Amino acid sequence: MIDFYPNSIYYPREAVEEKLAKGELQKTEQHLMGWTERHRGEIWDCARDDADEPTDEILLDNLRALLLCKGSLQPAAEMGDMIKEIKKEEWYRNEEKHEEAEEVAENWRAKYLVKWREARMFEAFILIEKRSEQLLSILKAK
Repeated sequence: MIDFYPNSIYYPREAVEEKLAKGELQKTEQHLMGWTERHRGEIWDCARDDADEPTDEILLDNLRALLLCKGSLQPAAEMGDMIKEIKKEEWYRNEEKHEEAEEVAENWRAKYLVKWREARMFEAFILIEKRSEQLLSILKAK
């Protein structure tokens, strides 16, 4: 099984599972389902390279591998979320002294971007595990 864990931060599985239980990953889950539907053909093509009749695990592994290659479930939505985070940082930092928005954004990207993307990917991998039946249903739909 292909696995993913953030290298740049400590993000315990329990924290992600708690977010899932609280319904805080609904948007990510919707993006994952849509992404899987949009990439179904590509996932199957990759899976057939592994086996003529791919098993459920082969399908899910190829979903994971393709997601790692693509790097994002919904780039536009993630950019919007990232901009919101940068705006929060701008507000925090301008409480004490004025800093230019571009400087704050550049500092945020340098400090947090990799961590932020890895956390998003980790959440997607947990969702793949927890919602495997729904994902397989999407993958096997005709």
